[in-house]
Amino acid sequence: MATQQQFPKTAEQIAICDSDHKHLIIEANAGAAKTTTAAMKIERLVSNGADPSKIVALAFSEPGVTAYINAFRRVGIPARISNLIRVGTFEEFCAARLRKLEAVDVPRFSRPEDVRTFVLEAIQSARTWARTKFGIPLSFEGAGDFAVEGLLEEFDQIKGSRLLERQDEYFTISPDGADSIDWSFTTLAIFRTYERIRTHFVDDGGEHPKFRFTGDATYDLANIVDALDPCYTYETNPLRLNLQAVVLDEMHDTNWAMFTVLKKLLETNEEALFLGVGDRDQVVHAQHGAESYFMREGFDTHIAVPQRLKLSESFRFGRDLSNPLSRFADKPYLASQQRTTKVAIKKAVDAAELMGLINLVSTNYPRTPKSQFAVLLRHPSAEVDLEHALRDKGIAYQTAGFTTYLERPEVLFLRTLLGLAVSLEDAFLPDIAVLAKSATWAFITTTAQLSEEARMKNASVVDGMNFEMFLEYGLQHALGMRDAKDLLEDAVDEPTRSRLRKAVELAVTDDINCLPAVIECLDIEKCARRVFVREIDARDAKDSVNALVKASKNYGSISQFLSSLIKHDYAAKSKNHNDDRIVLSSIEASKGLEFDHVIIPNVNPADFDGKGRDERNLFYVAASRARDSLTLTYSSKESSSLLRHFQASTDFYLR
Repeated sequence: MATQQQFPKTAEQIAICDSDHKHLIIEANAGAAKTTTAAMKIERLVSNGADPSKIVALAFSEPGVTAYINAFRRVGIPARISNLIRVGTFEEFCAARLRKLEAVDVPRFSRPEDVRTFVLEAIQSARTWARTKFGIPLSFEGAGDFAVEGLLEEFDQIKGSRLLERQDEYFTISPDGADSIDWSFTTLAIFRTYERIRTHFVDDGGEHPKFRFTGDATYDLANIVDALDPCYTYETNPLRLNLQAVVLDEMHDTNWAMFTVLKKLLETNEEALFLGVGDRDQVVHAQHGAESYFMREGFDTHIAVPQRLKLSESFRFGRDLSNPLSRFADKPYLASQQRTTKVAIKKAVDAAELMGLINLVSTNYPRTPKSQFAVLLRHPSAEVDLEHALRDKGIAYQTAGFTTYLERPEVLFLRTLLGLAVSLEDAFLPDIAVLAKSATWAFITTTAQLSEEARMKNASVVDGMNFEMFLEYGLQHALGMRDAKDLLEDAVDEPTRSRLRKAVELAVTDDINCLPAVIECLDIEKCARRVFVREIDARDAKDSVNALVKASKNYGSISQFLSSLIKHDYAAKSKNHNDDRIVLSSIEASKGLEFDHVIIPNVNPADFDGKGRDERNLFYVAASRARDSLTLTYSSKESSSLLRHFQASTDFYLR
């Protein structure tokens, strides 16, 4: 194959392209051109006679797929060739194989809203099953409206790790069984009923699921190909593709479901060469069941002993960052000769000081687009004061990997209650008002005590109200401020009603100094435990509300504070800054991306203690996103022990 251009190769890349080992795993550093190297290997295979239509190039994420396409262009593979290569996410590959096997397009959903109804149905069924079978309630009381996303994330981990399939034959979903594997019985019970709802569908074409959510295609295919009595024959095996090569980028994100399919794929296509590329220090998707095990002893044990080669030269950043990363990850790093990356460690005790650093970095690089400035957060729920400071300074930003604090359920609930207390008109934009109504009703009602018929009736009544009606009749009835016996009369228990009344009585004064007492009356964390299933979500709710109180201290009254929030709503929805917003991102959501300037706040012992592997990986991923500058901040008396790797080579460029 004649290439369009000659792409220069490093010695490491040449060794990878020249290798003729059947199983090759590349252990790469961050920023070391992993995908480009995989594209070089594919280009070499095609040049040597491989059929591009019999090459599968897989990645964990959609950005990984885009990286393949861009890399093919960079290394000079003509479009007529690259278009023949089967490029896609692992999930899309599995979905295509299932379509062949099932001969039907099962509906596929990607948003939690798409499967919300099924999760809520599963919660109610699981509640009945747990009470009937074991005589115990589930660990939360609410209907589950705001538990859906958290549950789906936990389901993803159960499926990705094949947690239940890997238990012995005597395992059952029960309180004792859940304890034996250190999982919540509530989650497992809801998962059991959800999967029964999802997979129970039969028509004339045969049995297949009612729908699939993100990750379900890989999970379903793993279960099918790993069955003792598979539902396919030699001829109908969905993995029999006569492949000549299987290339897997982002291999560090492999979980048990993916690995099960990969193992069967290589067994079925026994002549296929395998190339896996990944960085064992970038495993941050444990919530998907990802483990570096599959790049290491797992591959050796279950598939074959591969040849392992390295990619150690970074093309993303210079030696001032590559040197400390080398010490941190305990592996060799070669720095880019074309780039200088400045590193600074600074103390920033609060949002105001952090804002000062953000302003200083942007001032030092005035021509850089705002979208190339990223603040990567370990705990986004605790950064309300930072968001508020950005809004107050008129700095446009976008969030990635988390919801802006103004639209979090607990904050919407608090804003609604305070708005009622101070008689604030126009407390929300119309689309946010819908969310606020749902959030408030979820936080104040105890619908688990109602019959299903009554719960559905109440939900129908609330859904039918506009926001003004909801405030005037629904919420005021809940507080006992109006006589509306025909409306939701059993939906709010007396202890909750009492707390709400006391909170409103305090807030009516419009005294901003009363806000901590209002929060204490509401007991947000206790309310959140009725709304969310996961403990972490309840804790996050408490953290975000406490941070909101902290942000309110610069205002003279509750009504003034609430008015500032609606101004923030308008600013957030404005289209004036769509292409000029700095990025606030969770570290997990930044994986696979890079930015000219990165700030990692709160590198404190409480946030990054340096002991857990997951924390170390998160810090490594965050620090390695930077191209031109990396700013690390800490706010406590002592910084995290992780910073010791950077102190020897920091250039204190911020004056």
